Amino acid sequence: MLSYQHMYHAGSLADVHKHVLLARALAHLTRDASPLLYAETHSGRGRYNLDSPEARKTGEASAGIDTLLRDKRIGKDEAYLAALKRFQGQNNRLYPGSPSLAAQILRREDMLWLWELHPREHAVLQRLFDRDKRVQVFHADGTLGLPLRLPPKPPAPKRGLVLIDPSYELKGEYDALPNFVRRLRQRWPHAAGLLWYPMLPAMRHEAMVAAIRGHGADLQVHEAVWSEPYAARGLFGSGVIHWGIPARVMADPTFTIPTLLHSGTSRVGDASL
Repeated sequence: MLSYQHMYHAGSLADVHKHVLLARALAHLTRDASPLLYAETHSGRGRYNLDSPEARKTGEASAGIDTLLRDKRIGKDEAYLAALKRFQGQNNRLYPGSPSLAAQILRREDMLWLWELHPREHAVLQRLFDRDKRVQVFHADGTLGLPLRLPPKPPAPKRGLVLIDPSYELKGEYDALPNFVRRLRQRWPHAAGLLWYPMLPAMRHEAMVAAIRGHGADLQVHEAVWSEPYAARGLFGSGVIHWGIPARVMADPTFTIPTLLHSGTSRVGDASL
């Protein structure tokens, strides 16, 4: 039940796809002067070492962020790139999980609510943000914990952004998420949201995406694909369902990923964002 360890996948193509969109959403929302509450349901440890044995074992960071930076596939004006550089400082082998990426972009008056269920990952996350007064870290599954705190009560900001990023290793997760998104939007109508999902050959994401999109015309889908489903041993792509953020903010093509696809895929053209 608690076997998933994101340290094996930090900096992967899917991670960068998710983080580029998250950074765009946060940069857009923080243009408004009023405070913002960022909530994350599955936070991980928040900080990763790309030279760790776990990262080297999969090679996903090498094929992901290392290749993207080397080949200059990330636009120089991306909010993600600026936040990444601030987080890394003098050590470019550090990689921010989404909580750390958000913390780099959010302002002094904003707040972060972070949930993580895995005991070891939660302990690392807690230590990472121990001195950041903007942050509250909870030891629980955020899909259970977040609804209990909604709608946010003062002094928490009324506006928000939620990132939903589960492991998809738990039985029934694909089936449960559409209802969670529906209830979340009802209880916190002033929040935008991002839900990340893996694109695997079994195609289990398709029914989930269709069910969630059936809840409203404002729900948008952004997918990045780097292989054909039949050719993939693992992920062949990465998807994000988002709401509350203009489509133009998420779709600007300033980031391209290495791809095995022929041009003309119906998802994102040549695998560009």
